[in-house]
Amino acid sequence: MVSWTETKSGKFSVKSLYVALEAGGSSLFPSSYIWNVNVQPKISFFAWEATWGKALTLDMVQKRGWVLANRCFMCLEKEENINHLLLHCSRTRVLWDLLFTLFGVYRVLPYSVRETLLSWNGFFLGKKRKKAWRAAPLHIF
Repeated sequence: MVSWTETKSGKFSVKSLYVALEAGGSSLFPSSYIWNVNVQPKISFFAWEATWGKALTLDMVQKRGWVLANRCFMCLEKEENINHLLLHCSRTRVLWDLLFTLFGVYRVLPYSVRETLLSWNGFFLGKKRKKAWRAAPLHIF
């Protein structure tokens, strides 16, 4: 019999894996926002990669030893990294501003994808709008 040592019951769960991987526990990882039932698995997987900082961007290619000019391919203004591409690029900001306008929200995005998802709550919305709000950042990513 195989037993998972990270839980008392010995049964494996994705949550227990996050707890084992992340020092400090699963509360520091937004798994409930990423693995959202209203989002396609491909989108959730990309958000998971982005949250861990493992999406293949130019800064990651440079870390692997390639010598490349690092400029965001969308705005050509700043260096390309996952946080810039998904949150702070001037082209991406247009989408975020549209989303905030549609929901009537004024918000400043945190620095990182992880911080954005951890702070993403919709306590001020009704039940139907809350589902759309929770899925919105993953779809923008």
